[in-house]
Amino acid sequence: MRPVHIVFILSMVVDSAPAVLRAQTGNSPRFEAWNLGYTVPPGWQLAQQQGRVHGLTPGAPGSIIYVAPGRYQDFNAVAAELPKAFQALNLTGVPVGAPVTSTIRGLQAMTATYAAQDPAGVPVRVQVTAVLSPHGTGLVVMGLAVVTNAAQIGPAVDLVAQSVVVGGAPVVDQRAVAALRGRWILYSGRVTGVTSSTGGSSRSYEENVEFDGVGRFSFRSSASVSVTTAGSAGSASGANGSSDQGTYTVIGTTLIIRGQQGQASYEVQILADRFIADGKTYLRDQ
Repeated sequence: MRPVHIVFILSMVVDSAPAVLRAQTGNSPRFEAWNLGYTVPPGWQLAQQQGRVHGLTPGAPGSIIYVAPGRYQDFNAVAAELPKAFQALNLTGVPVGAPVTSTIRGLQAMTATYAAQDPAGVPVRVQVTAVLSPHGTGLVVMGLAVVTNAAQIGPAVDLVAQSVVVGGAPVVDQRAVAALRGRWILYSGRVTGVTSSTGGSSRSYEENVEFDGVGRFSFRSSASVSVTTAGSAGSASGANGSSDQGTYTVIGTTLIIRGQQGQASYEVQILADRFIADGKTYLRDQ
């Protein structure tokens, strides 16, 4: 039963999103807004698509390849996103050797291999190859396989990376950039009643984001917690916060922000009174 586990990683990740689009794009899929494409290797199929992530599966269980475009000026930007990918897949891993740089049809590429495991302790082999375009974008190919399939996943990832096609610069969705104009708030909190016998606590977390509608943003967050011990013997409280500012853009379904703390990408849905970024809902404040 264990080798089957990794086959369901893709469906578990995408099924948690609001909608799943079954891909109908044949053997040479394209990310239209990103002006990037690739070819599905022989024996594999494009099984699912969620946002900017494609999932490829073979005929037999035990392997998966993810293909996703991104805004990458260099390989450091790719490396900064990998922990988020491992977290989304519920994997922990360590590099196996140093990354290897190469050139694929004139494009810079880098490959890294990881020894990982899932929450059940099942060993998983991970190979990641990033191919950069001359337009500040790139395609990341991430293959996962149980140990018994480890020998097959590397060549399949290589075939996808070698087939990458760059059609030009990405197309910014100016309507989405403008639609985000305004102030937005995310809030969560919880209070438990304070009694002399049980004590109590409260906590709150708030994010405030403002977009100017033409490509700049500001952000601040605050968190606080308060605890009262039973019998009113004592209490403690604390608070902290952070802030950032910089530029933002929207390409396809991806919101990309670049601030003082680096770059981050989020799958975004923009509605009249709210927007949803990677599952977090921000309500329009003004």
